[in-house]
This record gives sequence, C-alpha cells and structure tokens, in this order.
Amino acid sequence: MMRSCKQRNVTAIIMLLLVMIFIGMNAPLLAQKDEQTEEQQIPVEMTKPLVEREPYDLLTVASSKDGKPLRIKPVNAAGFRAGSSQRSGQLTIELVDIPGRTFRVAWQSVTVYQPFPQLLLEEAKENLKDKQFDLAFRYLQRLNAEYSNYPGVEQLLEELLVQNALERFQAGALDEALGMLEEAKRKFPKKSGIDKSIESVGLRLVQKEIDDRQWQSARKLIERFENVYGKEFAESIERWKADLARRSRQQLDRAKQQIEKKDYREALQATNLALAIDPSVPSGREQLAELVRRYPQVRIATLAAGEAVPPHGTLTWSGRRNKRLLYRDLTEIVGYGPEGGEYASPFGSVIRPVDRFELSIVLRDRLTPVTGFDLSRQFQDPASQKDEILAGLTPLIEKIAVREIRQVDLRLRLPHVRPESLLGFVPRKGDVSQFPIPPNGPYRQLKVKEDGQSFVPEESMSLSSSRPPSEIMLLPFETTFDAMLALESGDVHMVDRLDPATAARLSADSPEDLVVDHYRAPTMHVLVPNLNNPYLKNRDFRRGLLYGINRQEILHSRLLGGKELDGCRLVSAPIPIGVSPDDPVSYGYDLSIPPRNYEPQMSIALQKLAEIKLREEAEASNEALIPLSKLVIGHSNSEVSRQTCLAIVQYFKRLGLPCELKTVSPEVTDPAEVDVDLLYVEIQVAEPLVDVPRMFDRYIPNVHQTQYFQLALRQMGQSRNWQEVRERFWSLHRLAHDDLLILPLFQLQDHFVYRRSLGGVGYQPMTLFQQVEHWDLAPSWDVAKN
Repeated sequence: MMRSCKQRNVTAIIMLLLVMIFIGMNAPLLAQKDEQTEEQQIPVEMTKPLVEREPYDLLTVASSKDGKPLRIKPVNAAGFRAGSSQRSGQLTIELVDIPGRTFRVAWQSVTVYQPFPQLLLEEAKENLKDKQFDLAFRYLQRLNAEYSNYPGVEQLLEELLVQNALERFQAGALDEALGMLEEAKRKFPKKSGIDKSIESVGLRLVQKEIDDRQWQSARKLIERFENVYGKEFAESIERWKADLARRSRQQLDRAKQQIEKKDYREALQATNLALAIDPSVPSGREQLAELVRRYPQVRIATLAAGEAVPPHGTLTWSGRRNKRLLYRDLTEIVGYGPEGGEYASPFGSVIRPVDRFELSIVLRDRLTPVTGFDLSRQFQDPASQKDEILAGLTPLIEKIAVREIRQVDLRLRLPHVRPESLLGFVPRKGDVSQFPIPPNGPYRQLKVKEDGQSFVPEESMSLSSSRPPSEIMLLPFETTFDAMLALESGDVHMVDRLDPATAARLSADSPEDLVVDHYRAPTMHVLVPNLNNPYLKNRDFRRGLLYGINRQEILHSRLLGGKELDGCRLVSAPIPIGVSPDDPVSYGYDLSIPPRNYEPQMSIALQKLAEIKLREEAEASNEALIPLSKLVIGHSNSEVSRQTCLAIVQYFKRLGLPCELKTVSPEVTDPAEVDVDLLYVEIQVAEPLVDVPRMFDRYIPNVHQTQYFQLALRQMGQSRNWQEVRERFWSLHRLAHDDLLILPLFQLQDHFVYRRSLGGVGYQPMTLFQQVEHWDLAPSWDVAKN
C-alpha cells in the first residue's frame, strides 16, 4: 500500500514537471499570442495604404480628451466633393468603428474636419515631397476618378509632371523626361518655361541618339519635332539635318575609296552606314545596288550562334547548320522517302543493288580530286577508326574492290536497310590520320572584328548560283523579337530560327515580302545527366527529376504561347515522333509508350527513395554520402534553351532542389568536363537509324550503359529489313524510357523566315545551308536602317 502511494506521488511529480516544462517552453508562444491579440485590435483596413482604403472623413471635436480625430463615414459627400465650406447647425455622423449607430455633433464644437479627398491630396503632396512620384500619381488618379475638379489637384499634377521630368532628366532618361514635359504642356499650355524645357531636353535627346549611332531613332525624333513644333525648333532641325547629311556623305566618300581599292566588304559596310544615317543621300541607293552585285553579303540573324567551326561528328542543331558550310560528306541526307532518309552525293553517285549486300561508289572527275584508291585506303587505314562515322562503317565491310580508279565496290558482312546513311564521312586524299578532320566545304571562316561569325567562299569551290553570297554573316540576337525588328528594318536578310510562338503566328499570317518555312529534320531537346554524380547515377533520382518538370506547361504556355504548332510535342524517349504518325522520320517511335506526366508528389517520393538507397550503399562501403547541395544545369546560349532552363529551375526549386544555370558551348558532350550536373542539348536527328545510336555513344559512356542497352544499340545496325528496324527501335525506345540515361523533354519543328530577295534557299531543307551553293541574292533597294 505504501509502495502504491509512493508510486502515485512520483507519477504526480513527473506530471507536474512535464506541465511546468510545457508551460516554460510555450511561455514565449503565449506572450506572442497576447501581442498578436493587441495587434489584431488594429483594423485590417488601416494596414493598407490610404489610396487603397474605403473612403472615410476625419473629425476632431473640442470635447475630445486625447485630441485624436474620429474616423467617420463621409458626410454630405456630394457637398464636399468641390471643397464646400458651408458648415452650420448640427452634423449627423456614423463612426466607422461602430457601424449602424449615428451621433449628432454641433458644428461649433468641430475643431478640424478633413474630408477623404483632402486626405488623399495631403498624402499625394507628402509623396511628391519625398520624390515618390509613382505613388503620388496613384493618389492623383483616384482623386480624378472619384472627386473630379477637387481644388488643388490640377496644380499638384502640374508640379508632379515637372518635378518628375526634372528627376528623369538628371537620371539620364531623356525620353521619359520629354514625354512628361509634353504631357505637362498638353494639360497646362499656359505654364511658362515648358517650351524652353522641351527644347532643351529635345536637343539633348537627339544628340544622344546621334552619339549612340542610333540613326533611325534620331531621324524619327527630328521628323517628329518638325511636324509638332515647326518654327520653334526650326534652327535646331536644320542643324541636325545638316549634321546627318555631312556624316552620310563622309561614309559614302569612304565607300568610294574602298571600291577603288576593290575592298568591297568595307565599301558595302560604309554604304549601308551612309544610308542608315541619311536615306536621301545622293547616289546612295545606286551605289548600294552596285555593291550588292559585286559583293552579295547575306546577313542572318541567329538565335543560336553555336561554334563557328563545330566538330565533324556534331549532332547539335547549330553544329549541323554550320557544318554544312565547312564540310561536304560523301553522302548527305536531303529529305525523306517512304522508308527513311533520301541521300545524295556531291562527289558522284551511290549504286545499291537489290540484295543490300553490295554497294558501289562512283566518283565524278570534276567534283573531287579523291580517287577510288583514296577511299579504299581511307576505309582500311587504322587511323580512320578515330573518325566516329567511319568507325561504325568499317567493321561491316567484308570486301573492297577499286575499278577504273573512280569506282569503289563494297561488300558488307550483313545487309543494311539504308547503307547510304553510313557514308556520311569526309572523303580525304593522302594523309587520313589528321584530326580534327580538315574542312572541305564551300565556305571557310573569316576572322572579323564585328560580333558574330562570318564565312567566305573557298577559292577552289565553284558555286552554282549566278550571284552566290560573297560572305555569309551570322549575327547573334538575344530574342526573336529583336531579330524580327532587324529583319523588318532591312538589317538582315533572314532569321535562322524563330521561337515557336512567333513561328505559329507567322505561319498563320505571313507578310508578302517574307517567306516562312521549317526545317524537315526535327530537333530533340534533352537533358544529359552527369552520371559521375552518385545521385544522377541513380535511376530513381533521374525519374524523380523528370516527374518534377511540367514539360507540357513549358512547351505549350512558355514556348508556344498557348498556340498549336505541328511537330512540337512531348516525347517519352529521345527519338523523333515526327509531325504525324505516318511521318517517315517517326519510324523509330513507339506511340504505345506515353510521356511521363507532371507528378511532383511522385518526384519527391522517388528522390527520397534514391537517397535511402544511396545511404545504404554508402554505409555498406564505409563511405559518407555527400548531400546534394544544388544542381547546376549547363545550356547553350540560345533563346529556347534559356527559356526552358529558367522554367526547369523554378520547378526544381519547388521540389526543394536549389539550382543554378551555367552557359556552356553547345558542342560539350560530357557534363563533367564543364562541371555541371545536367546538360541541356538540342539534338537534330536527321536519320534516326544512325543518329540515335550515335547520340547515346556520343553523350553516354559505355561504362554507364547496361549490357541490354548496348546490345539494343548494336542490333539497330544489323536489321535486315524495315520491319526489324521498327521492332528493334521499339525495344530500344522501351529501354531508353525506363533507364533514362538521357532525359527527354520535347521535340520542336524549328522554323525560319527570310526576305524574298534571297533566292535558292529551297523548300523545307534539312539544315539552313543545305543548298547554299544555289543561294542567289538579288540586288535590293532595301535600305539598312540602324
């Protein structure tokens, strides 16, 4: 019994201690609640800025003990809109804090009465005094909307415009200062000194545009001042016009000097500059047309500059574009037929017998100095194994025979459904051990001082066009909007890649002087993980990342702007889906495998599961698991990649994964080389049969590929017919979808636009320069405007 009492006493003491500990731990919380109760006594309405509150008046009576004003509902609001001061007798009021009850107050006992518009006006004055111009303007806007013609509003608005204009002028924002002064002049035409201020700011603004070489803006300002102010600006206008005419003549004279030296490139730049300064300069247009005949320079606005000299084995969109200027392969894909790609050879022809075991390459004398013996040596030389294109072909060759110097007969160990796709290498004469592969294309890079990339024809190349481009310039632009402005003003002849939203708009309604087209080969947008990172090496973690990206929202809302564009779709693997199910390029895509949906809960669960597995593996090997602090995403400097990666960062941050972006070269193939965790790549897949296996070999080391995956890649090239190609592609599709060695985002059908004065571009080319030898720039009267 005694033990039972002691136990009860001990239990009571423990409970008391727990209660005391609980109270002690929560004392700050209780105090905080008391403070919150006191704060809650302040009405929520009073925490808003005055301009956002419901109207009320302030009334102070003599009998008030603390002298504080009372907030009352507006009294006789209509009588006080214009500031009426007739106040006698008694006033019936209703306190805002005690709604529903009225009180009567004699006007004689009222010491201060402030109607709501007066409160707004006083607050606007304080904001103006503190140079908070935007906030002061909000108060004046409400006064004009609800209390029109209230005394003092117009005067305050006049003062606001003038002071704000002065502040913007001092800050260097001359265009904003001019706009405010002109608004003040329009509203208050009798105010003295405004005309003088407008002239002063106008002079500074025009001179600034001239100093900044913004010739078009300067001319428009001069024309505007002439139309609006006329005589007031007459002297200044004449001086400006004379200055521009003098500068323009100087550039035209410089151009003539360059023409005498036969430096047509410099002459063309000087003539364009002369016309940009003053389009009416005498003989300027005639000189421009003559120079275009002598030196047709094609200027292209690019949204993805890429590397000027990409590696021959490049798969990126920008790389394949520039590669066509620098390299000519033995065979090149030019379109699609009922079964895969269609190929042509710039060096001769390829003859393929029916049995698919034999292949003959017939070279034409006038097109290449390379002979059949050179090709035979190239096929057999061990150094050629460094060429990733030839490395995939030479193991398939069983027998080589050279006939009549210009013909090479090949016999393959296994039949190939499209052997021409294996011949996309540079035919070389002499030493075949030189790497990187020396360019053999129609153009070479020209080192220039200007921003961008320039290419000029190789002297040994004969171009087909009567007026082939003497120079091709790729001028970088940040956005499609800026590039389109340059196209419309005549600064460029073409925009090489439109953002999908602009492409959808222009495809539906194309201007008469422009041609809108799209590339036949689709572009796959993917994320290549750094598999040296233990987290990204875990498949569950990679799956979690893909579940955490709302790819449909990025594609439809951010890139397409809510519009629809054929060929722009989500994909479940980095394999082209084409524009429609019967599109020849979609033969490798399995439509029965849907893309993963956006499931953030699943993403978090898979990340936690991956962390558990990684921790168990670390403990088993007696190693410490380094926590993942952040993800670094590398991307090229292209418009689409920037927009997409910014959106991906937002989604990852919602999952608790801090991210940062890093701009890298588009030709990077190993994320570890540039110290990033995920590499955003834009891969152009022309022939899936050869490009998809090359993509995995190029971006994913064999050590990270399972045996089943490597077997699936090998079997692709051993398919005997198109039915086997499709079946094996579908097996590869399933493995790529499950393993996620490359994270698929979406497919885009890229569009471009050019002026009709540029001919020979071709219809739906595979890449921009597919027919560059046939480009023909007609002499144009378009005036380049800056």
